[in-house]
Amino acid sequence: MALIGKIREKSWLLIAVIGIAMLAFIIGDLDSIGSGPQEDVYGIGTVNGEKVDEEQYNQFLNNARNSIMQSKQQQNPTEQVRFTDADDQRAIRQAWQTSLINELMAKEYQEVGLVVDEYELENVLYGSNGYTPSVLSEQFKDSVTGEFAPDQLRQALEDLQASPEPGAAQQYNDLMEYVRQMRMEEKYNTLISSGVHATTLEAKNEFDAKKTVKNVTYVYQSFSQVPNDAIGEPTEEELKTYFEEHKNESKYQQKASRKIAYFAIDVKPSKEDSTSSFDRLNKLKPKFEATKNDSAFVLRFSDVKKYANDSTAMAKPEGSANQGLTYPASVASEMENAKEGEVVGPYVGRGGAMISKVIGFGEEETATVRHILLNAKLPEEVEAAQAKADSLIKVIKSKNNFEEMVTEFSEDPGSVNNGGKYEKFPKGQMVPEFNDFSFYKPIGTIGTVKTSYGIHIVEVLDREATKRPILANIILNVEATKTTADQVNSEASNYIYDLDEKFQGKSLEEKNTIFKEYAVENGYTVRSATILDEEPSVTAFNEIAEGRILRMAYEEDSKAGTISSSPIRDKNRIIVAFISDIVEEGTPKFETVKDVMRADLRKEKQANYLIDQMIDRKDLQALSTELGAKLESEGLTFSASNVAVGREPQIIGTAFSGLMDGETSVPVKGTNGVFVLRVDQTTPAPETTDFSAEKEQIKSQRETTIKNQFRTALIESAKVIDNRKLRRYGIR
Repeated sequence: MALIGKIREKSWLLIAVIGIAMLAFIIGDLDSIGSGPQEDVYGIGTVNGEKVDEEQYNQFLNNARNSIMQSKQQQNPTEQVRFTDADDQRAIRQAWQTSLINELMAKEYQEVGLVVDEYELENVLYGSNGYTPSVLSEQFKDSVTGEFAPDQLRQALEDLQASPEPGAAQQYNDLMEYVRQMRMEEKYNTLISSGVHATTLEAKNEFDAKKTVKNVTYVYQSFSQVPNDAIGEPTEEELKTYFEEHKNESKYQQKASRKIAYFAIDVKPSKEDSTSSFDRLNKLKPKFEATKNDSAFVLRFSDVKKYANDSTAMAKPEGSANQGLTYPASVASEMENAKEGEVVGPYVGRGGAMISKVIGFGEEETATVRHILLNAKLPEEVEAAQAKADSLIKVIKSKNNFEEMVTEFSEDPGSVNNGGKYEKFPKGQMVPEFNDFSFYKPIGTIGTVKTSYGIHIVEVLDREATKRPILANIILNVEATKTTADQVNSEASNYIYDLDEKFQGKSLEEKNTIFKEYAVENGYTVRSATILDEEPSVTAFNEIAEGRILRMAYEEDSKAGTISSSPIRDKNRIIVAFISDIVEEGTPKFETVKDVMRADLRKEKQANYLIDQMIDRKDLQALSTELGAKLESEGLTFSASNVAVGREPQIIGTAFSGLMDGETSVPVKGTNGVFVLRVDQTTPAPETTDFSAEKEQIKSQRETTIKNQFRTALIESAKVIDNRKLRRYGIR
């Protein structure tokens, strides 16, 4: 039996081995809900139309769980380790991946006629008749020579085979199957590696690509430097024309999916929920004011045993972007005007029912700004947003209409209703780029800031040192009661009723706009989730909420624009959701790719504008000066990946496109800009007839690539449907 414990994780096949199931009765099947397997056309999933073997998947799952747990125990032999939810998710991913590979590789082996018979299995086990011994040989070595000791392995296998212990025979059979599969994998890898070659011509081309140098000079102008008013915003008609011309390109092709838009209402304890805690705090309040030992008082009476009397205990008013200690607006005036030693409260804070003793004051440098956010994630979206921001700044400076522009253009729901303002926030609270602009630019400055959210137009309104109370808090835990949760649920139900009324007779695009505007008006942020049909799941929700959302998305009568029939409870929040789109596989709908195509069309118009500026220009120095564009000189090889202006492979391609020394190219559209290039001098590769090093390098790289990627390629080329979640929730 000790043999099984000696096996280590050597490949994707290893979790198929039946290990010591020491935790199977504890862990159980954490992934099962309901009353056992259901027969249907999908099962737990399909690969190329054939159902995945559910029994084998469950076996892989239990083995993966056991393997993870044993690994944790080996890494922490003196501690009592715990199998976490993250561990279980990892095991589930491993089991599913192994199931898919197992199904696909079995077909591959069958198609190429690969087998491992008993003769070959015997020789692989013990390294006889010229065969390399299996991975098991690493665990059985002669204590003197350190060489593989086949007799030790043979005895261990015979002992396992003859063992009367329950499961020993099955473990022996599974171990033999493991070695057989490992050998099959080795043979398959050998087959695919044998098909990899590199020719002398390829090696020569590789040598030339590395050694030939083109010294070039080029003028490069980024698309972002094109004035927005020079090209204008793409019209609806232009977008539709562009869509018809480009909709079949691979980059626009869609995977079948359901898009869900939702907003969440937090379920917070009400004042009524805190009544008993308030009574207790009212009794403690005079004692807290009178005590001379605040730390001991906090540690004795507070459910949160935390005390500090320095700047780390400095608190500020609650707000959408607040971090650290806070107090609600309901007590802000009392808190900020209290004298040292006074106790404020009781009140309901973030941690529960509270009273707070002001034990001092500190000063915190704060800034007040207003901003307009233009959402942008992809490079082309950022570029478009920057151009739009530059145009808006010109209007704002000429018309002094910042707040008007916030209402019309800002996509930050947290500030759009108060003119885009963020008031009196401290250093370090905002993302670094936004923080630096707010605290280091002169007051009155209007400019743009790029962050992970997109492009911000920011105006610095004020900076000051704000007085903040340093607090010692007595906190009593308070949970929202069912009554409070029911009240929030009722509120969410009213939202659903209102939205359903507003949706009547509206198009899907109109419904999306209505949903977003309604949420913002009521103080909520709309979020989205994309559910792929081939692998339906949603993250960041508990199981019950995930089941409700998947059911809403995939029930027979589900269609785009359908709102949840009732609120969805998810931990301490209530969700209002609707199906914002159903995307069919293949060619996209116009509305689905409209925004992406707008950015691409804008880039095309920017390129055409720059090409018109650069056409027939041979004096690159003069062109650079006139356009305010970059003028670069560098030596390029064809194997290079980047140039001075970034990742622009078209510059390298143009340099090696056949231009002679002294010749200048026409304007060429690159990835992020337009350039004109001149080849100044070509230094050819040294003369040689020995390309053996390049030939071996190409072959080695190809072998590594195909070994690392063939399983991924098999899965990507297969038609895989993961039905585990839908089946689990009784949907399909």
